[in-house]
Amino acid sequence: MKTSAIKIVQSLFNKKNVNKLKNNLNKKTISLAVIILFVLITSSYFIRPIFFDYKLGNKKIIEKKIKNTFKMDAKIIGDISYKFFPSPRLVVNKLGLNFDKEKGKKTEINKSYILLSPFELKNFKNLKLKKFLISNEKIKIHPEKFKNYFVYFTILKKENMILKNCELSFADGRGGTIVFSNVNLDGKFKNDKHQIKLNAIFSNNKIKIKFLNHLKGKKYFKVKIPNADASLDIIFNKGSNLKTLSGQLKLNLIKSILLLNFKDFEGKRDFLISNSFFRDDFINSKIDGKILFKDDFSFDLNLVINQIHLRKFLLYYFSQEQNKPPVISTLSKKINGKIKIYNKSSSSFIGKINDSKMLIVLENGDLKIENGSVNLGKDSNISFNVSFEEGNADPKLLFSIKFFSNDPKKFFKKFEYDFDEVQFSLVAKGLIYTRERKIKFKNIVINNNQKISKKDVLKIEKNFNQYVISDGILDLFDFFKIKKFVKETFVE
Repeated sequence: MKTSAIKIVQSLFNKKNVNKLKNNLNKKTISLAVIILFVLITSSYFIRPIFFDYKLGNKKIIEKKIKNTFKMDAKIIGDISYKFFPSPRLVVNKLGLNFDKEKGKKTEINKSYILLSPFELKNFKNLKLKKFLISNEKIKIHPEKFKNYFVYFTILKKENMILKNCELSFADGRGGTIVFSNVNLDGKFKNDKHQIKLNAIFSNNKIKIKFLNHLKGKKYFKVKIPNADASLDIIFNKGSNLKTLSGQLKLNLIKSILLLNFKDFEGKRDFLISNSFFRDDFINSKIDGKILFKDDFSFDLNLVINQIHLRKFLLYYFSQEQNKPPVISTLSKKINGKIKIYNKSSSSFIGKINDSKMLIVLENGDLKIENGSVNLGKDSNISFNVSFEEGNADPKLLFSIKFFSNDPKKFFKKFEYDFDEVQFSLVAKGLIYTRERKIKFKNIVINNNQKISKKDVLKIEKNFNQYVISDGILDLFDFFKIKKFVKETFVE
């Protein structure tokens, strides 16, 4: 029996059978077997998290991991599942996120993905979170937390949040909604250099934003809007942080350049502006003062104009399209402040003017021009106050003007109107309906005591509407239309 068994084994390993086995187990077959074995082992490793328990108790563990890894509070409302393709990740349905320590409204995400380290998939408690991915989601954000969002993204390092093809929306404070579509956001941290990139589309314009933080040097914040030929570059000085900022802001808009040198004093979000300017094809000016961000946005600035082509400036920046509301009516009610303007000398539609002064005041969306005065030359001057009143119907400009001339004959010669008086003064109050392009005088008084009759006032209104502002309010600065009005109204 023993001899028979030995013979059987010998027959299995005789030369003929060994050669036959060698022929079947060539290199290609062995390689294929090794690959299949590797794929099976690897697949079983990556598939394993599918069988983890993602119910209530373990949801709390994931919430804690999110907080520790991504520095934000999370509330998982829906289910959690696992996918291993295209990379290991948890899929979380209905998630509430809070990006700061303050309690309040959470940012709600319908579906999000948490990318996992492929080397830590053995058991649930050892799962290592790497990236937080939100893709193809509509996200409503809270404008009062913009600062907190920015702080959040600057503290992330290797583990960060990624947005792909998302839509961000928020209320603008005037009952409307501002929407950014095709939002893509990502961050990188390498060699003491933190970089955040955001691309989006707003109002059919592509926007590219980059924040570059050299931990031991300067910080750079850049915004580009290629379609609008606009860019914003902010260079923060070395040592700047979210509590105390200083640096230089440069805004390029078409052919305009705004440069602000700013410094936050006492860390109160009160910025001192110095050695700054605004320039374009129509104006050359210097700026200094304060810009405040502590509560709502406000400012107190001094604008010294070295050179200005006033009418061209107004026509370029303030549209006269009939169905378009005035720029003033679109001002946010949260923008408050004042600008003191001074221009020593410039050219105007009536010639050289000197020592122009005015105070522009913005308050809760309303605009006022106070204590305006201009030396018109020819021993003549004008002072004025203007306020914009939006109302429920047609927006209105309320005005009061006072004109005085010691040499009216010489001044009005340009308008082809002869004066016999040695002195002349005019005080007028009224309003202009900007959409209807009509003027209404409350009263007109000349030479301090002579009140213009109602009949003459109606004639002045009619001619002013017809010859000056019929095409647009900015034609108040058109010399030839003013000249036509004077000729038709006062020259007999």
